[in-house]
Amino acid sequence: MTLMMAVGAPFFAFSQAPLTHEDSLVLKELTPADSLRITDSLSRVDSTLRSSVRVLSFNGAIDAVLKDLPFNLKNITGELVLAQGEFENYASIVELPGAEQCIVTRWHSADDTTASWQAKMLSGEDFDKASKAYHELFRKLQGCHLTLVDGSVIYLKGDWEPAKEESSFTTSTLKLMTGDWRYRDVKVELELVYQLADWAVHINIVTKKRDDEVGGHGLVRNQ
Repeated sequence: MTLMMAVGAPFFAFSQAPLTHEDSLVLKELTPADSLRITDSLSRVDSTLRSSVRVLSFNGAIDAVLKDLPFNLKNITGELVLAQGEFENYASIVELPGAEQCIVTRWHSADDTTASWQAKMLSGEDFDKASKAYHELFRKLQGCHLTLVDGSVIYLKGDWEPAKEESSFTTSTLKLMTGDWRYRDVKVELELVYQLADWAVHINIVTKKRDDEVGGHGLVRNQ
């Protein structure tokens, strides 16, 4: 199942999604006072979201997200941002330094009620810049670990998949080296994706469930 961003509320439709022809017609009909009220509302919403966000060190943020996976990311889920059908996107109150956006996606279908986390680290037209960031982020993820309550440390290990400009989708996957049932299905995916004429680098932290546990859908991935 591939995550597609969708509009959940009018304010966020104007602030976070591209304007459609219909949106443009609506905006043309707004009076200056209406526009001022919308701008003020957006500012207050954005301020509320940002006031609860904690930008941690790279290792600290990854550790915080991994720690909260057994609780389905409830402790790091902030305000609702977008919603559609079987999933909702929430602002993550834990952010990676330099990230453009960090979100928690919560599924509520009959087959899947898991939550996943995504950081959009970079987007732009320059493949070389995106490829460099993709490589550097993989090296950083290799140095990340999860510290359990008893003080034991579990490291992330995985294989590097080199980026190629002719490939529109490249993924390197890391897993926690543990037999602990709470974390054995956890995957940290680093993606380099070509979308809408831009290269984007994402870090996804998800739980891969067995096909018989999710009605045959397998891995749920954010993009």
